[in-house]
Amino acid sequence: MKYTSARGTRDILPDESGVWRKFIKRITEILINFGYEEIQTPIFEQVELFQRAVGDTTDIIEKEMYVFKDKGDRNLALRPEGTASIVRAYLQNMNYFQKRKLNKLFYCGPMFRYERPQTGRYRQFHQIGVEAIGSQSPYLDVETMIMGVQIFTELGLPDVSIAVHSVGCDVCRPVIRERIKSFVESILPNLCEDCKSRFHKNPLRILDCKNHSCQNFFMGMPEMVSALCKECNDHFLSVINCLEENGVNHTVDNHLVRGLDYYTKTVFEIRSNLLGAQNAICGGGRYDNLIHELGGRKTPAFGFAIGLDRLYIVLNELGLTKSVEGLLKFMIIGLGNKGLDQAFSLAIKLRRENIATELFMKDGSINEGLKEALLVKARYAVIIGEDETEGNFFTVKDLRGKKQFKIFSVNELITLDN
Repeated sequence: MKYTSARGTRDILPDESGVWRKFIKRITEILINFGYEEIQTPIFEQVELFQRAVGDTTDIIEKEMYVFKDKGDRNLALRPEGTASIVRAYLQNMNYFQKRKLNKLFYCGPMFRYERPQTGRYRQFHQIGVEAIGSQSPYLDVETMIMGVQIFTELGLPDVSIAVHSVGCDVCRPVIRERIKSFVESILPNLCEDCKSRFHKNPLRILDCKNHSCQNFFMGMPEMVSALCKECNDHFLSVINCLEENGVNHTVDNHLVRGLDYYTKTVFEIRSNLLGAQNAICGGGRYDNLIHELGGRKTPAFGFAIGLDRLYIVLNELGLTKSVEGLLKFMIIGLGNKGLDQAFSLAIKLRRENIATELFMKDGSINEGLKEALLVKARYAVIIGEDETEGNFFTVKDLRGKKQFKIFSVNELITLDN
């Protein structure tokens, strides 16, 4: 039998994982600069958590969740998104989190949805996301969106802008739903089966349909913001004014609702105009009711998630993934028995100094060792052959500058480039 990865999953090979490591490191640095701290949650949770948080009428719950029973006959699910798990952790560890009025958390890891595999969309996919819990201020909305823009700008992605909208609250949402139903009713026969189902279960989510033929029928739909209650309208105007006052490139997208039921008030996407129709690279919004719905006090919150698989594809298509340098500083090449013995001892000494070092262990020539050093992107090759063992020196080849020189002590190697 020939074994392959399961449908909708893939192996992330070392060349690509090196790029991931680089941009995750930069994203993490930016998040920390904005006051976020890392949290890690389990990959699986109780099914009911996601059903309650994400919404029974969403595609995630109806079609896409990986659900299983464990040996204790408990209903569990692989996490399809990150926010529900963070909220559960927040509530479970309230003694820790209640010390602060605002908790700013970030997470990074795999998520799972049973979707049709396509470019940039996998059944096991990876996200890095943020959740800021404890503030209802519109300044938090704008700060978080600006942080997202900074992430993509610093990764080199050009022409980035924010699409923003408001989906209201429990007070004005019923009015918005009725307006949508009234508009959609006459065009319903022309819409896809998902839209027809959503019309009866949750008409707001009709606007989240990705079917282009459906989108054409949505032209002329009344603006939802005109149905907002005073509180939601004031909040939305404050967000827009703050974006404008700080020179943040943005548009109001009247069809933007996002695909999860827990959102309230502000929702947004960060988009790049270089990417065509599928131009969203990040999305999120405010969820002021979710913590209360899951058993906690009424607590406002705001967050977003970035799909790392799609981000890699975007950066790669734009030629922004080729500058990743290798992590190895030295490739040690020993020739002959004495050379190999010295090479092995040298590698151990360098590693004890926390210097990334690899040892060429194959029997072969210097050229074969140098080829291997280039493949693993080492900074220097250190050659120990007969001349070197007799003369008590190391031949060092700079694999970037193509220079070659001699070094006479281990300490010189340790301090090279320091």
